[in-house]
Amino acid sequence: MGDAVATDAAVETLSLAFFDDPVTSWVFEDASARLAQLRVWWAWMIDNRLAHVEVLDTPDGQSAAIWHGPDPAADDARNHAFFDMLAGLLGPELAAQKLGAMAVIPAAHPEERHWYLAAVGTRPEDQGKRSALRVVEPVLDRCDAVGLPAYLESSNPRNESFYERLGFVATGTITIPGGPTLTAMWRTARQ
Repeated sequence: MGDAVATDAAVETLSLAFFDDPVTSWVFEDASARLAQLRVWWAWMIDNRLAHVEVLDTPDGQSAAIWHGPDPAADDARNHAFFDMLAGLLGPELAAQKLGAMAVIPAAHPEERHWYLAAVGTRPEDQGKRSALRVVEPVLDRCDAVGLPAYLESSNPRNESFYERLGFVATGTITIPGGPTLTAMWRTARQ
């Protein structure tokens, strides 16, 4: 498992894994341009992460995850730069529309201190081989060791049983206006 170091493999893994994801397919509607757009998106997310964000990837490049630690720091300059990146991919008007609609996601985050699994993905040819456990379980073990919960939004219903096996419980839904619905999931630390 990689530490908090951005890798080309993590960018490629997340880009391939999220190609058909309901949220990223809604953001990047043109399937012919989507993979290139996702590569820019994930590279930006990884290269511009704040100090509380960790990127974990497997040495074989099968899976990668982005975790936000329990003590996030706000960075308005980063938010503006993120908009600029997305506007470069979609144009300013569409980028503003998509970001405005997606604001419901962070607005729904629990206020309790927790680890946030922002993204986890496995390359399509490696799915179903339990590879994602290698980038999820280490942080869940840390959560358990210090008594902290974890949170995520599942953008794809087929992944919910995977999260449930790890102790996550659905707590509600978040509907992006004009877009897909996500399932909010919470995991209480295990003793």
